[in-house]
Amino acid sequence: MKSLLPAWRRVGSVAALCLSYCGIAHAQLPWETPLQTLQTSLTGPVAKAIGVICLAISGAMLAFGGELSDFTRRILMVVLALSVMLMANQFMSIFG
Repeated sequence: MKSLLPAWRRVGSVAALCLSYCGIAHAQLPWETPLQTLQTSLTGPVAKAIGVICLAISGAMLAFGGELSDFTRRILMVVLALSVMLMANQFMSIFG
């Protein structure tokens, strides 16, 4: 019977340690607030405005740009893709 007592103490101490870590895990970390602010800014009306402006400018440049170099066309395609990605959240929220 004495040999089981230290084993139960170990199990109990490990369980208590795990429960204390679970309480610590729900504490807010110092970098969560700035990241939450950035997420709110990138998914709100700021992102919609930036996306619409970039979409309009890059589309107009591709349509009326005339003879643009290959590098410029690629940069405009990247800007166009980024603006569509920024607007995707608002676009998907329209449909449900």
